[in-house]
Amino acid sequence: MPAKTLLIEIGTEELPPKSLNRLRLALGEQFAAGLAAAGLSCGEVTAFATPRRLAVLVPSLADRQPDQQVEKRGPALTAAYDSEGAPTKALLGFASSCGVEATAKFETVKTDKGEWVLFRATQAGASLTELLPDILAQALAALPIDRRMRWGKRRDEFVRPVKWLCALHGSDVLTLSLFGLTAGNSSQGHRFMSKGEFKLRQADDYVKACRKARVLVDFDERRALIADGLKETAKSVGAQVTLDPALLDEVTALTEWPVVLTGTFDDSFLALPPEVLISAMKAHQRYFHLTNAKGQLLPRFITVANIASTKPALVVSGNERVIRPRLADAAFFYDQDRRTRLADRVASLETVVFQTALGSYGDKVRRLVHLAGVIADQAGAKQGLAKAELAKDASTSRRAAELAKADLTTDMVGEFPELQGLMGGYYARHDGEQAEVATAVAEHYRPTQSGGELPTSLPGCYVALADKLDTLVGLFGAGQPPSGSRDPFALRRQSLGIIRLCVEKRLALDILDCLAQAAAQYSFGQQEVVLAVHDYLLERLTNWYGDQGISADKVAAVAASKQGIRDFCQADEVVRLLAGFRDQAVAEQVIAANKRVANILRKEAANESIKGRSDPALFEADAEKQLGEALRATGAQLAAGGEDVGQKIAQLASLQPAIDQFFDDVMVMVEEPRVRANRLALLAELRELFLEVADFSLLQ
Repeated sequence: MPAKTLLIEIGTEELPPKSLNRLRLALGEQFAAGLAAAGLSCGEVTAFATPRRLAVLVPSLADRQPDQQVEKRGPALTAAYDSEGAPTKALLGFASSCGVEATAKFETVKTDKGEWVLFRATQAGASLTELLPDILAQALAALPIDRRMRWGKRRDEFVRPVKWLCALHGSDVLTLSLFGLTAGNSSQGHRFMSKGEFKLRQADDYVKACRKARVLVDFDERRALIADGLKETAKSVGAQVTLDPALLDEVTALTEWPVVLTGTFDDSFLALPPEVLISAMKAHQRYFHLTNAKGQLLPRFITVANIASTKPALVVSGNERVIRPRLADAAFFYDQDRRTRLADRVASLETVVFQTALGSYGDKVRRLVHLAGVIADQAGAKQGLAKAELAKDASTSRRAAELAKADLTTDMVGEFPELQGLMGGYYARHDGEQAEVATAVAEHYRPTQSGGELPTSLPGCYVALADKLDTLVGLFGAGQPPSGSRDPFALRRQSLGIIRLCVEKRLALDILDCLAQAAAQYSFGQQEVVLAVHDYLLERLTNWYGDQGISADKVAAVAASKQGIRDFCQADEVVRLLAGFRDQAVAEQVIAANKRVANILRKEAANESIKGRSDPALFEADAEKQLGEALRATGAQLAAGGEDVGQKIAQLASLQPAIDQFFDDVMVMVEEPRVRANRLALLAELRELFLEVADFSLLQ
């Protein structure tokens, strides 16, 4: 039979909007993988999603697997038949496994070890009807559903209760039962703008038929339609709109027939911090805020309705009525919060639990004050700041750390948790705190997401680092590191934040010392925890470079150097220079030579005679004399060359001709013990010199 389009639609109660697109994409990927694994040829799988359905459409899907040629080798011919030509037990068992009688005619195959019984047959491919239930069940089981639901008296589980099931192959309704429902050819239109249930003649009609019933099933189409509508509407009122990707996905997931409308609110609310108004509109109402050409917030918003009303003014009026009390509440919280100084709220943190094993936020603040000061002193000293500047940054950082968590006790943050830190900055300014302190308080949670904005001020960076290091060390010490998909304190994100702060802000910090300072404020085994957290940070560092196209061997090479990776800022320079060096013509020879040296020394690791330096008096060949002289000259250059890593790599690479000549002319493992030991010591010196920069033997 010719290949036809397959449609599977699962109709549900309203699906969770924040995860709908993720569910859609996963369903498409898993279903396509299932079809491929089953050997069913088809066109590209497309997944659809609306608030009330998940669906896949598969063009040109075969109605069965292709027939397969089966070939099985059985027992040796001599063991298959007895002396009278009757089948033996060995052949009977083989025939049974092939699903035929022992009297069947078997072929024989000759090999260099004799003749063997061979079974050949054509196995008919399974039909789509037979394969589909398992393919669909496996795809649905693999969906990233945070919490599955049960409904009715059945034991079935899904993200939401299932209301209808549609399964068509071409115009044929497939025999498919799922969630207690039998598949048909019916779907549902828009809840308010259609007659409800409608029939599908064939799978290819799906998108058009849904559109006729006022449902745009294509998620990407709805998203683009909304984005265009937002831009056009903003332009029509002389404003600009920010297309927040997460919010855009969410409103797309909430609508089947989106209609973009604009409304207003009382401009007296503009006295509130703009972030408060934006959060109230975004988090509670899924509104898009509008700004003028200078980026200033306007008393307008855009909403996306799920209905094309004949009276849009009424819809707008209803949205304006809803947002007014939300903003009034925010204004009340803002006024109330400012009646208590931020500094006076610090004592209340003693009763706010940070983490059961790690104490209260009051405990955390005391740790932050100490650690932020340590980080400020260390970073400032390496930047060469004057004593007065050092003292000022450290003082600012400690004060910001003291106030950093105080806004957690405010009404505003209680209502809008996403504003933590930010509101602390506003309240600190209101209280007359130094501008640098207020800025650091506002910024200390950054970056709040992967690739997010970093603090703009140095004290903000120091407090942010202290906060993240304290959380990492504390939770590792409490035996609660990230595991699998479980990471309730976002330690993966916080680790990347530490790396980015050090590298992108060029903060030269001894991270091992900072971890030790953080661990010293706890009562657990400090050394073990410090090493465990450091290893975890190196894992995240490797992943971070991987996202930038820099392979893991570069990081491993730097980590295996004499100094290891204690300073992320310094290590970043070496990693990137190694990545560039790998493209040079000489790199292949340098890496090969280092691998050879490392392998020789690894085999002789227990040889005590190579622990000292080589003795030039024992050099016999010109090549080893030349290498010894080159090593000493290059060692002196490296010592005098300062911190220029690029120059160091070039100087090490210049040793390659001498190294090549040595291996061409000199036998290392000679019989004479003293000469052999001296040559091994020379290679050890060579390796030690390269390890000043990195372990080049680990480069791929």
